[in-house]
Amino acid sequence: MTHDYGERMSLALDGRLSAQERAELEAHLAACGECRARWAAFQQVDHVLSSAPQVAPAPGFARRFSTRWARQQALQARRAKRERALAGAGVLAVGGIALALLVVPLVIVAWTSLGSLVTGTPALLANAVESVARWWVTLRALGEASQSLISVLAPSSGPIIAGYALMLAIVLAAWAWAMRGLSRRWDAKMLPMLIWF
Repeated sequence: MTHDYGERMSLALDGRLSAQERAELEAHLAACGECRARWAAFQQVDHVLSSAPQVAPAPGFARRFSTRWARQQALQARRAKRERALAGAGVLAVGGIALALLVVPLVIVAWTSLGSLVTGTPALLANAVESVARWWVTLRALGEASQSLISVLAPSSGPIIAGYALMLAIVLAAWAWAMRGLSRRWDAKMLPMLIWF
C-alpha cells in the first residue's frame, strides 16, 4: 500500500515540520515498512546533495555574462526601434493614402469652382452645392446597395466574410514578410520612400 508522505518527508528534511507533524510522521514510519524505506532513500539523497562540493563559476563569469546580457538588450532595443519605425512608416503610408482619397476630390471641386469664379461666372456656390449633392447621393446609393447586398448574402455571409478575412490576412502577411526582408537590406532612409512609392 502506497502512502502519500513524500511532501512531509521533504519538509522534515528541510526542518519545516511542526513538532506535532514530526511526531505523526515518526509514528507512521514506525508502523509502515514501505514508508521507512522511502524515508531512508530521501535521507540518502539529501546526504549526497548536502555533501557535494560547491562549484564556483569560472573567473570572469559575471563580467562575461553581464556583457553578453547588455549586448542582447541593445540588440533587442535596436530591433524594437526598427520595428516601430517600420510600423510608423506603414501607418503614415496608409494614413497618407486615406487622406489623399478624401482630399483629392475636395481639391478638384475647389479647383473647378475657383476656375468658374475666375472666368466670371457666378456659379461658384451652385457648383459647390451640386458637388456636395452628388457626393450625398453617391454615398446614399452606396449605403442602399450595401444593405441590399447584405440582405441577399446574409444566409451565406459567414463563409464570404471568412474568405475576405483570409485574403486580407494573406495580403498582410505577405506585406509584412516583404517589408521585413527589405528592412534587413535597406537602411532606414530608403524604406519609407519605398513604402510611399
